[in-house]
Amino acid sequence: MSPDFVDSDALYSEFRCSEGLMTRDVAADRQVPLLFTVPLDFPLKASAMEDSWWRWLCCCQAGSSPEEREPLIGEPESARRSRPPSNGSVQRSGNVVARHVGIPDVDQRFGDVVEMFNKQQEHYECMEEKRKTLMYRYRCSVDDSLSDCLKKMKDEHDTHQVRLQMKGYDFTLVVMPEDEVPDKLKWTQENVSELCKAAKAVVAVGTKLQEMINWLLKAEESLTAQVREAAETHQEQKRLGGNLQENLREARRAEELSPRYREEAGKLLNQAALLSGVTP
Repeated sequence: MSPDFVDSDALYSEFRCSEGLMTRDVAADRQVPLLFTVPLDFPLKASAMEDSWWRWLCCCQAGSSPEEREPLIGEPESARRSRPPSNGSVQRSGNVVARHVGIPDVDQRFGDVVEMFNKQQEHYECMEEKRKTLMYRYRCSVDDSLSDCLKKMKDEHDTHQVRLQMKGYDFTLVVMPEDEVPDKLKWTQENVSELCKAAKAVVAVGTKLQEMINWLLKAEESLTAQVREAAETHQEQKRLGGNLQENLREARRAEELSPRYREEAGKLLNQAALLSGVTP
């Protein structure tokens, strides 16, 4: 374990369709939003319903903006759906985006940062959803630790031995005896495995991503000169220069967020190691 890392019980009975589906109110002679209703006596066990609810929530994405944007090669769909507002303000969280600057090599470098950071953020968001699912399922606060959640698991499933096991960077939830494991515990075992996978993915790209971002930021002066020379007209020079500055602002935002994601994932892995009896 790297020493750098020592470190929502109510279900909604009704929700509005977010995609603008409509139905006709004959009495009022008008279109009204279509509502989906889940009866309170819906024939599902509460645990099954809550598991389905949280699975649906995971990895939700924001709607896209119609403003002009030239996506770089390799930019994920999620990045194109999460662009800054047209007033030029910079998002403080969420996917990064980039514009063409007219130099293939430089465009590729920014594109690589966009793809890698957005993948890391996707894994980070998944990690957070899986962690919150565990806390919700065992009625813990979202700020509680993995240790607090594990204690409540053991208290609730006192007819089974429940413990975390870690091998390398992989941690799993072991349940004994293995026969007749309750469905809730099976879902929890799957949840823990997905949590581990997401946390490892967040940490894995951290160092390489920082190196790529640092190169771009240190080369700002040189990149500015290259863009200026590549532009054929004053108008194009101004446009591409503006694109470059926006790309650098996005790179600085990624530089700020990525270490935080990596640190939180590292802390989670360390907690799992300690709970498994392994010294990080």
